[in-house]
Amino acid sequence: MRVCLKKDAEKQENLSKFKKYIVYSLETSKNGEKFYRIENDANQVVPYSISLFEIVSDKVNSDWIIWDKPNNSSALLPEQFAYLSFWEDYYNDELEALKKFNSVKEQLFQEELEENEVHEIIEMENEDEITFVLNFLFKLKDDRFINQVIQYVKPKMERNYGVDNTTLLAFQYLSLFNQSEVEDFFLYYLTNIELGDDQLTSIVTEYFSKK
Repeated sequence: MRVCLKKDAEKQENLSKFKKYIVYSLETSKNGEKFYRIENDANQVVPYSISLFEIVSDKVNSDWIIWDKPNNSSALLPEQFAYLSFWEDYYNDELEALKKFNSVKEQLFQEELEENEVHEIIEMENEDEITFVLNFLFKLKDDRFINQVIQYVKPKMERNYGVDNTTLLAFQYLSLFNQSEVEDFFLYYLTNIELGDDQLTSIVTEYFSKK
């Protein structure tokens, strides 16, 4: 499920007009108020009144359930989230809750994001979002973003930022594809020894060994 701010909605902090937001739960309080819990522009997962939004995609995954809570409130949400302490644990950075949230987020990204939105995420260089994008592109072996991933990671190598998670994921993603653009980039990497890293070199070496 995805929503966007209504055209006539008042300006909201950390929410953008026309941006589509993924819904992580639809919640109903005991007095009947309804909320969407979404990730805002500050990467905070926050409940907002549904009156602010209009639905742009009403898809609900088959593992979502209606959960009636003991306090007479309810929620439509992924089954993995359906226990009383989930959101408290998530906000307190409890590892199990974070793992569950990230797993659901990755699944929803796969199902909901459009091609132009993937391009926008990579161009904005938001490390957390790129991590999710690269993970699902790798799992799906989606070759539509080869050139853009190269354009993202090559300047990082040239600036010698070292190897972070997104750089490693980018190399793993690119190594899936036997295409000239990938070969040229990996050759560029190998001929710039000062940029070398054992993990990246291993990926590139294995790539050429299979050719």
